Amino acid sequence: MTATPTGTPPGTHIDGWQVSKELGNGGFARVFLGEKNGNRGAIKVARHREVSGDFKQTHARTLRELTALLMLDHPNIVRPQGHGYTATGNVYLALDYVDGWTLAEWSERKHPTIREILSVFEKIAGALSYMHRRGVLHRDLKLLNVLIRKSDGEPVIIDFSCATYSLAEDLTEGGLPPGTERYRAPEQFQFLREHKDEHRARYAFQVADEIFAVGVMLHELLTDPRPTEFRPRFALNSQQFEPPPPRLANARVPEVLSDLVESLLERNPSRRPVDTEALRREFADLRADPIVDYDVPAHPPSEQHPSEPDTRGPLGAPLPIGPAPLKLHVALLKRPHRPARWLVAVAGVVALVVAAALWGPSAEISVLPPEPRVSASPRPPSAPRSTPPMTAPPAMSPPGPSPVAAPGPAIAAVPKEGSALKNPAPEVLTQGRTSRMPKKFVAAAECASLSLVAALAAGCPGAQIRPESFTCPAGAEQAMRENLHWTDGDKFTLVLDDRHGREDVWFSAGAEVVGIVPKGTGARRQLEVAPVGTRFYGKAYYLSDKMGRADGPALVVRYDRVKLPGQDEQPVCFVVEATAKAFKDGKVKAFNWDGGTVVDRWP
Repeated sequence: MTATPTGTPPGTHIDGWQVSKELGNGGFARVFLGEKNGNRGAIKVARHREVSGDFKQTHARTLRELTALLMLDHPNIVRPQGHGYTATGNVYLALDYVDGWTLAEWSERKHPTIREILSVFEKIAGALSYMHRRGVLHRDLKLLNVLIRKSDGEPVIIDFSCATYSLAEDLTEGGLPPGTERYRAPEQFQFLREHKDEHRARYAFQVADEIFAVGVMLHELLTDPRPTEFRPRFALNSQQFEPPPPRLANARVPEVLSDLVESLLERNPSRRPVDTEALRREFADLRADPIVDYDVPAHPPSEQHPSEPDTRGPLGAPLPIGPAPLKLHVALLKRPHRPARWLVAVAGVVALVVAAALWGPSAEISVLPPEPRVSASPRPPSAPRSTPPMTAPPAMSPPGPSPVAAPGPAIAAVPKEGSALKNPAPEVLTQGRTSRMPKKFVAAAECASLSLVAALAAGCPGAQIRPESFTCPAGAEQAMRENLHWTDGDKFTLVLDDRHGREDVWFSAGAEVVGIVPKGTGARRQLEVAPVGTRFYGKAYYLSDKMGRADGPALVVRYDRVKLPGQDEQPVCFVVEATAKAFKDGKVKAFNWDGGTVVDRWP
């Protein structure tokens, strides 16, 4: 029987565990289904040995995962059953086997009501609160890393391969800790920009980062009826634009819940809930609210599975469907309240573009910071909601004198990955957090929808999205050099968006795209290091000037991840600049076949 890349062939034994099928694999380990004494377990085997020169230090990370899990004992957190070494010298962990669906699969298969979603997230927040009190941070919360157990519907947080804890050894090579880009808080990218020239700068991951990731998970479940499918999605951690309120994408989402999700995705970490216990109380308050809006499936089942009609509620009653999105937008035009902040951001970008066109590059434009949110109060606040505990939360870093820093990203001279676990302090500690009330939206609702891209396509005038200068994602330089054997300046040819052929295609500015190396690519160097089937993951942008390209407007695609056939995903810096043939309503037309370059930054 053929051995796996970890040296663990299915059908063999590891310390009495009979290994069978593979359950999954990632950058640090592979997971197999195992059985021992009639019990099933998830056997997680580290990919590399310590003597292999593995820059990811997968053995050290696996042992740190074990240490973190041994510090925890909670019904909504996966439990370890044992650990040791395989015959090939690879560290393994035996974990509880959870027979369940990922959060995304659960949403599509079970058509949960909003109240059921709130119940799940209340338990997730409770598990996180328990974890944080013990000094442990997960650092890779996402829909794939929470399973809903089939037997009882309980959520279970899994995959602690990126986790850290107080006094943990620093294993990170780059400025940011390991994690999934889409779920990173925006302050992490701000940190990279501010400290791009400081080799030893390391971002201090905080509880606020976990809260942002929870917000991304909840936003995706409430706005996307089929979250398991790959498609371009709005970047909720975009540096230029704040995410749209969930209610504008899905009219079934109650305003107070939409408002809560917005607070979890706040750009300023001090405006998010003060900690995960406060967040748990937020979810508990909403779940206990008796209004019928919470007993409606978050999405019509017919949108999730077309074969299933959406006619009756959980108890056989007709579903109280909210207003259709288009009607909602029209209604918003008639409401005399201030516009949602993300629409203001769109208007601000339009204004900047117009101003730049009128005054030229020498003009200086001042942009005022966004005003604090103040909303009307249609329902009385509940006393305990979001109120910080009367006593200070347990310290999540080792005791000792340390300076008090302002909330947000921090830099440590010689940091430890688990040494900065303090959540940013709330803006007003003595009064607590202001209770959250439903917000009212206004203004040009025909430009409001799920994403900025859709807003542009709907006719917002003059908006053009161009990428900022950027540095490589964390670990990209080393991954390209040591794993991929790429060098700065290597040129590869690919189909820019694999949903289309070699033809002129309209790319949505700011949207995610997946490129692929197709058959017929003959360059020998490329076939060696980026062969046929290699997939590139990135975003499309539009340049209206000659920046980076001598022949005029350009489509720029920045790819920050790559997956070679049969290998794991790797962080990269790869940029394609293609001639833009047209630009209209937030979309740029270009030929869907071009060459790109390996870079260390752009431009």
